[in-house]
Amino acid sequence: MIGKQTKGRGFRKLLDYLESREDAKLIGGNMSGRNARELAREFKLSRQLNSDADRVVYHVSLSAAKDDKLDDEKWSEIGSRYMKEMGFDANQFVIFRHHNTDDDHIHIAASRIRMDTGLVVHDSWDYVRSEKVLRQIEQDYELVQVQGSREKLNRTPSTGQIRRIRREQEEFSQGQRDSPPQRIIKEEVQQTIDRAGVDNPQMPTLIMRLQQAGISVRTGFTRNGKSKGISYEKDGQAFSGTQLGAAYTFPGLQKHRGVDYQPERDDEPIHELLLKPAKPLPIEQLEKFLQEIERKQQPQFTPPPEDKVVWQVLHKYLDEKRYIPDYIVQGLHNNQLLYMDEQRNILFIKRDLDGEKTGALVWSKPRENHRTVEYDQNTSTQKGWFYLRLGGQPTDKVENVFLCSTPIDAMSAATYLISSCKGLPPTRTMLIVADDPNNLPMEFLKGFNRVVVAFNNDELGNKAASAVLELLPQGKRLKTHNPDWSQELEAHLREEQEKLLQQDRGFSR
Repeated sequence: MIGKQTKGRGFRKLLDYLESREDAKLIGGNMSGRNARELAREFKLSRQLNSDADRVVYHVSLSAAKDDKLDDEKWSEIGSRYMKEMGFDANQFVIFRHHNTDDDHIHIAASRIRMDTGLVVHDSWDYVRSEKVLRQIEQDYELVQVQGSREKLNRTPSTGQIRRIRREQEEFSQGQRDSPPQRIIKEEVQQTIDRAGVDNPQMPTLIMRLQQAGISVRTGFTRNGKSKGISYEKDGQAFSGTQLGAAYTFPGLQKHRGVDYQPERDDEPIHELLLKPAKPLPIEQLEKFLQEIERKQQPQFTPPPEDKVVWQVLHKYLDEKRYIPDYIVQGLHNNQLLYMDEQRNILFIKRDLDGEKTGALVWSKPRENHRTVEYDQNTSTQKGWFYLRLGGQPTDKVENVFLCSTPIDAMSAATYLISSCKGLPPTRTMLIVADDPNNLPMEFLKGFNRVVVAFNNDELGNKAASAVLELLPQGKRLKTHNPDWSQELEAHLREEQEKLLQQDRGFSR
């Protein structure tokens, strides 16, 4: 199944197109309108919730393989599931089916403005997420498996290499290895090229960066002196661009990675770099260098201003209704990681692992559920999470990691842990909200021989836990007796209070 996404500004023109095609049929969605005119009028409802938002029209087409046989009901079901998993779980959308080409396909027109919060659905990495959703739909509905664009551009590791990594990961988890398994050199080279080329550099700059990363580069030249091919070598293993994948050949770097190559400008500097390569950087210096390149490409997140008038209301609610101790609440607030903005949204600020703020989560319905949505300024980046650290010393290395479903569950789990330990845990502990298998800090987590998967004991939490445990062999599932950590904390504190009362009765006799 192939998906194509676009974003635009006007609903009516799109709806007219979807309705006017031969054999077009409205088969699903969550709207009451039955034609383009009625639907366009209905879409105005969500538009009024956020008049400042731009490009709020979301259009996606899903095309089935020729051997796939789907009826209207299945297509509607697939379209609705796709929208939910792409984050459109509170948005207006409508599904049309078209038979006007050889490939059976549907079109989905949707508003990116959520009906519950008025915020725009977060669209970072949406093409990558779309392909992952479609691959899972293909499996669940037993459809023809289509290779995604990333898989087409990258050659995958062999079965033997995958088995070796799994075996070494299991040995590390059992304490039989001192370090986690090393990535396959081929993958390291691919990832380094990806990172070094993220800002679409000129070809000589990319080659220099790879040399600084310890990767030797060779290019071939025609009789006229023009570059025609490229190969790479690391730790004695050499790969042609073709062996790494289409995106790593000389023309592929330009087409798929956006590397800028102009023969008249670049051939001489490339030749000089091959004769006198740049010296490799120390590992820590190299990592900082690559992170700085990546950081410059990421949109800068600016936290919305706080409405300080209502802080005491939120503080009191978390203390009296959620039983979160003052030093956790106040500590997060003092670092501007928890507050209410001028629209009275409860915000939890996300950070990367270096502490830089990268986005925010909005808790819009604290009295109904714990789920949060992205605060979308089109600036929130994927590499960021809400997390808190406690125990040990602030400068200590993190020894224990808990993965949690939502910010309030992370805070509740932290409070539960403190209560159980009769104080702060002796070792540095991190609770991180990361229940999306597609957005885990994998390199960070691989450094631990145990990761506690403490997602909520509900349908969403258990489903996420199953997916994460497949990715983390060292993961250990921790289930609460109650559906979430907030209820678990309340039950625990009630039990502790009862024990104290019983002790007091015993002393008074």
